[in-house]
Amino acid sequence: DAYTRGLLPLLLSVSRCSHTAAMMHQGMLNHHVAQRLDLLEQELLQVKMQSGGVAPMMMMQQPMSPMPMSMRAISPAVTPHQTPYLPHGQHDIMFQTHKRIEETHKALIESMRQTAERHDKLLASHGLLMDTHKKMMASRVGLGAGAKKAAKQHPKLGVVRLDYNYPPGAGDIDSPASFGYDVFFRVVPGMTFEMCQSGKFTPAVERNFSEAIKWLEQKGACAITGDCGFMMAFQVLASKIATRPVFMSSMVQCPIIATAYDPNDQILILTANDKSLAPQKDVLLNKCGFDVEEDRFIIVGCQNVPGFDAVAKGEEVPHEYVQPGIVKLTQEVLKKNPRINAILLECTELPPYADALRAATDLPVFDAITCCDFYVSGYKDNPRFGIDDWQKEFDEEQQKSYSFGENLTAMDQRDLKAQPDAAAKAKAKGKAKAKSKAALKKLKKNVAKARAPVLGVIRLDYNYPPAAGDIDCPGSYDYDVLFRVVPGLTFEMAQSGRLSYTVQQQFISAIKWLESKGVCGITGDCGFMMAFQPIARDVASVPVFLSSMVQSPIVSVAFDKYDKVLVLTANSKTLDPQKEILLSHCGFDVDDDRFVIVGCQDVPGFDAVAKGEKVDVERVTPGIVELVGDLLSKQPTIRAIVSECTELPPYSDALRMSTGLPVWDAITCADFFVSCKKDNPRFGLNQWQNDWDGIVDEYTFGQNLTDSQRALAKFVR
Repeated sequence: DAYTRGLLPLLLSVSRCSHTAAMMHQGMLNHHVAQRLDLLEQELLQVKMQSGGVAPMMMMQQPMSPMPMSMRAISPAVTPHQTPYLPHGQHDIMFQTHKRIEETHKALIESMRQTAERHDKLLASHGLLMDTHKKMMASRVGLGAGAKKAAKQHPKLGVVRLDYNYPPGAGDIDSPASFGYDVFFRVVPGMTFEMCQSGKFTPAVERNFSEAIKWLEQKGACAITGDCGFMMAFQVLASKIATRPVFMSSMVQCPIIATAYDPNDQILILTANDKSLAPQKDVLLNKCGFDVEEDRFIIVGCQNVPGFDAVAKGEEVPHEYVQPGIVKLTQEVLKKNPRINAILLECTELPPYADALRAATDLPVFDAITCCDFYVSGYKDNPRFGIDDWQKEFDEEQQKSYSFGENLTAMDQRDLKAQPDAAAKAKAKGKAKAKSKAALKKLKKNVAKARAPVLGVIRLDYNYPPAAGDIDCPGSYDYDVLFRVVPGLTFEMAQSGRLSYTVQQQFISAIKWLESKGVCGITGDCGFMMAFQPIARDVASVPVFLSSMVQSPIVSVAFDKYDKVLVLTANSKTLDPQKEILLSHCGFDVDDDRFVIVGCQDVPGFDAVAKGEKVDVERVTPGIVELVGDLLSKQPTIRAIVSECTELPPYSDALRMSTGLPVWDAITCADFFVSCKKDNPRFGLNQWQNDWDGIVDEYTFGQNLTDSQRALAKFVR
C-alpha cells in the first residue's frame, strides 16, 4: 500500500507530462516541416524556371505562395514570360543545387517518418501507462479487473465455547463441518454448564468471557454465537462488549417465527431436557419474546431418546442411532398437538437431525445453524445480483482444524477445567452401539422424495419492470418462485391499510392458490402489506412474512441497546401509517430512537420507483452509497442496516462493501424462511429432497389469474 501510494502520483505525473510533450512536439514538428517544405518548393520551382523546365502557361495556371524574404534576397527576379539566360557553367551549378535540394527533401521525409514512428511508440507507451494506472486504481477500490486481489475476506463466524470438551459431530455448532464459511472457536476457561445455567459469572470468568468476545472480533468474526443455549443469560453483557451481532442462543429466532404464524398456531421447541428452559424464563421473555409458560410453545426434551444421553455424558453421539428416536418423538408430539406448524431446535447438538425432521414432518425446522446462517447472510455477497468481485468466495475448506483450548495462552490453558485430552478419554469409555443402517434406510423408504422449496409472492395490482434483486424478479432467488397478483390491490389501498370486501376476498384467494401450489412461505412485493399480515397468516399454514421488517427483532436483539439500526425506505414517511402494525407484529417502534429511518426519495434516479419505471441500478447505486456514508459519518453508533423497500436489495452488496456493516433486506428474509424447509447438504439426512434445477421460470404480469380475475385487475393487459 505504501509503495502504491508513492507510485501513483509519479505515474500520474509521467502520464500527463508524456501526453503534453507528445502534443507539443507534434505541433512544433508540423510547423517546422511545413515551413521547410514551403521553402524547398519555392527554390525547386525557381530552378526549373531558370533551366527552362517549366512552361510559362503552366506557371500561370499554378499560383505560387509568397516567396520568403530570404529567398527574394538571393534569387533573380523572373517574370512569367521571360526566358532565363544562364551564363556558361551555370547549368552545372544549378544541377548540383537541384540535386542537393532533392537529397535534403528525401532526408526530411525520412526524418518525418522516423518522428512519426517515435510518436506512435510514445502514444502506445502512454496508453499502456494509463491501463496500468487504471488496473492499480481498480485494485485499490475493489472493483473491476484487479478486484480479486483487493477483495474482502469471506465472512467468518465466531463461537464462544464452554469449558467442556466433547467430540462434536457434523451439524453440531462446535463442528467446523457444519458451516459454509470459516469459523473460529474460543473456550472461556471456567465457564461451565452449571455456571451458565445459574446465569451468574465469577469476576475471573467474566473477564475471560469478555476477552473471548474481543479475540473473536480481532480474528475477523462478523457474528458471534455460543455453543450452549444457557449463554443467553449473558447476551446483554456480550452485546455491550462486541461491535458485531451477538446471539447466544438459537431462541433469538422466536420473534420472527412467531410473527410469521397465526397466534393460534403452535411451535414445537425441542431441547436436550424439557426442564432446562425454566431457569431462563425471564431472559427468554425479555430478550427473545419467548414465554416458557405460554401455551403457544410446546417444549419437549430429548433426554429419553435412546442414545441421546451421550450428550449429557460428554461422549460422541451416534447420530444414525439417535435419529429415528428423535423423529418418532416428534411425530408423537404432532399427533397430540395438530396445531403445531413449525419446529425450533434449542439445543446446539440437535441440528444433525433437522433434515430428518423436515423430511418426516414436512414442517420448517429452525435451529442453531439456520440462526448462524441468517446473521452471516447480512455480510455475505449475493452472487445473483448487485456488485460482484468485492468479496472472496468460500473455498469450501475451513482454515484449520480445531483442537479444544488451542486459542488460549498457556496460563489460560492451565485454568481449564476440561483438559484437551478429555475427548479421547470419554471416547475410550465407550459409546452407545450404533445399530445397522436399516433404520435410516427405512426412514428414507417411507418418506417420498420432497419437492425443492418454492417461494410464493403476493403482488400488488401494479406492473413495472423489476431489476435483478427486486423481490418481483425471478432471477433474485436460487430457488423457484411463484407470483400471484391480487386484482384491485393498489399501492394506495395497501398504504391505507384497509382492504375492500372484494379485494380482501381476492387476497385470501391468492394466499390459498399459492399454498395449493406447494409454496413453503409467502411474502409480498410491498412493505405496506404488513397491515394484512393477520389476514394472510390466519388463512395460511405456511409462514407468512409480508414485510422485511419482520427481521427487526432478530436484528435488534443482537446489538447493545445503545447501538442503532438504520432502516432504509423508499420514502422516509412511508412507515408512519404502519406504526401500530409494525409495533404489534414486528416489535418495531417507529418512534424508537434506536431505529434511524431514512428515505431514498431524493437519490438521483430512484424516483423511477415512484413513477413505476425501470430503475437504472448502476446510476442509483453511488447515490445510495453516498447517502448512507454521509449518515454514518454523523451517527457512528449505527451497527446494522435493514432495507424495508422491496426494490432496495439490488444495492445491498454495494452497502456491505462500502460500510462493512451487515445489510438485511427482503431477499435475506425470504432466504431465511426457505432455508428452514431446505435440505442442508453439509450434514444430516441427504437425498430426501429434489435439487433445484437452476432454471429461472419467466413470469408475465397477471399470468396466474383466471379470466374473471383479470377483468378485475387494473394493470393487467
